[in-house]
Amino acid sequence: MSGEYENATSAGQPDPSGLGSEGEYVSTDVPQRGPGRTGAPRPTEPAPAKRSGGIRWTAIAVVAVLVLGVGLLGWNWYQSHKTSDATSALPSNPGPFIADMAGLQAVKAFAGHTVYWAGPQGLNQWEVTIVGRDIYIRYLPQGEKAGATTPYLTVGTYEKKGAYAGLLASAKVAGAKSERLAGGAFVVQPAGKTTSAYFGFQGAELLMEVYDPTPGKAYELIGSGVVQPVPAA
Repeated sequence: MSGEYENATSAGQPDPSGLGSEGEYVSTDVPQRGPGRTGAPRPTEPAPAKRSGGIRWTAIAVVAVLVLGVGLLGWNWYQSHKTSDATSALPSNPGPFIADMAGLQAVKAFAGHTVYWAGPQGLNQWEVTIVGRDIYIRYLPQGEKAGATTPYLTVGTYEKKGAYAGLLASAKVAGAKSERLAGGAFVVQPAGKTTSAYFGFQGAELLMEVYDPTPGKAYELIGSGVVQPVPAA
């Protein structure tokens, strides 16, 4: 998210380039499963597994999904029905826009790859931003409008070649925190970046990021097994 919310380096917003200059991304097709610390069976789509190690990445680059800057957040979001704030069909605008479950599934179909989220979190609609084939799902409190500048829990799914290799390289950086989860996912919280954590799978060209304004929470969410692929339609 290079510049949508704010500069990731200063504001700690989601950052698709997350591995930093020394990390190379590896793959776009993620194993069909979700991450978590327990050894639960892998879902049909890739999801992080549960924890098992510790590492942190180097400096995080500017948020890619926000690469268009606050201006992108300020764009008008579209709705498929005049009577609803949530869309069930993929809008012509990359967002941010509000989508219900059917809308998330439409976004997933559009992306052509697995898209992750942190479950419903007590909501029935979520904010979505699309940058190329990178997808951001943000959890806005009830009543909050799409494009709000206040930071909230966000899950990003990015197509990145060398994603897994980059994660492994980041593991060698002093101060990084990491784990290999039961489902095969490798998760990393970059050094000095306590509001974001990333995970990926060997052989997959997708890099996932979880951002939460509360330090350490993003890393914990991935390890808990809450972060999973958006359900199939």
